Amino acid sequence: MLTTASERPATPSCDGAIRRLARRLLAPALVAATLALPAIVLPVTPAAAQQILVMVQGQPITSFDVAQRIKLVQLTERRSLNQKQALDELIDERLKIFTAERYGIKADDDEVNKMFAQMASRNGRTVEQLTAGLTQQGLTPAALKQKMRADFVWNSYVRGRFSSATTVRDSDIFAALETKGEDLTKAQRTTEYTVRQIVLVVSRTAPDSSRAQRLAEANALRKNFTDCETGVATARGMRETVVREPVIRTSADMSAPVRKIMDEIPVGQTTAPEVTRAGIEMVAICARREVVGESAQKKEVRSELQSKQFDDLSKRLLQDARRTAMIQYR
Repeated sequence: MLTTASERPATPSCDGAIRRLARRLLAPALVAATLALPAIVLPVTPAAAQQILVMVQGQPITSFDVAQRIKLVQLTERRSLNQKQALDELIDERLKIFTAERYGIKADDDEVNKMFAQMASRNGRTVEQLTAGLTQQGLTPAALKQKMRADFVWNSYVRGRFSSATTVRDSDIFAALETKGEDLTKAQRTTEYTVRQIVLVVSRTAPDSSRAQRLAEANALRKNFTDCETGVATARGMRETVVREPVIRTSADMSAPVRKIMDEIPVGQTTAPEVTRAGIEMVAICARREVVGESAQKKEVRSELQSKQFDDLSKRLLQDARRTAMIQYR
């Protein structure tokens, strides 16, 4: 389990760093390698003679470790590393784990194995299948797990230092917005939507014909949906249909594609029906108004500045760790 010296709230920039890590580890190339498993999988074995290249805080990094990192980065990040670059990454990785552990931040084997299993599950695979996919690419699961462990504990460590070491002021945000040519008045206003979710329930085991019939019903409902009062009443009269209570969403909390859809649909109409695990879902736009608040543009710039500050802090802390570490090249 994860242990920390103290509990601290997560920051948006750290969450972004973790999400970026997840995207890299779930890159299409890795997924494809997992899905296209051969009938016979050859085991990955280290080279007969592993040369120790460097000792970091008493822990060795070998030529096999370097070869594994080069393959891992090629597969998950589509980057090419030379041996020196790969070795530097591995040194940093060891220092991240060592430094975080000094402050009581750890991820034990059970925690790392859980993250590995979650990765497999998100791709509809078992741990064994993910392991086989990596092996077919010439990688040991340990190479991926070590990177997951290092990034996980390091992000937790940096996050603990982040709130007290960094500050994003409104003046910084407005300066960045001006540089981008954004309207500062609009940056302090946001669009507020009142929406209602409508779900035409379909069992997961239902045949395709039943799903197609419900989709046709949803399209007919949408065609005749001209205002929320009568439209919601009609939806409630349909069989196995759930209408959620009204909720308020702001444009600042939506991605750009979703904002575009929400702005293009007239008030009193619905989004196009979408097939989901629950059935056929659509969203009715019952009201839309502009209010004083943080706009999507301002929120995005704030997040960008926080992410940059987080990355800069991470680099400084890693440089500090390198200056005080015992690194012995062989």
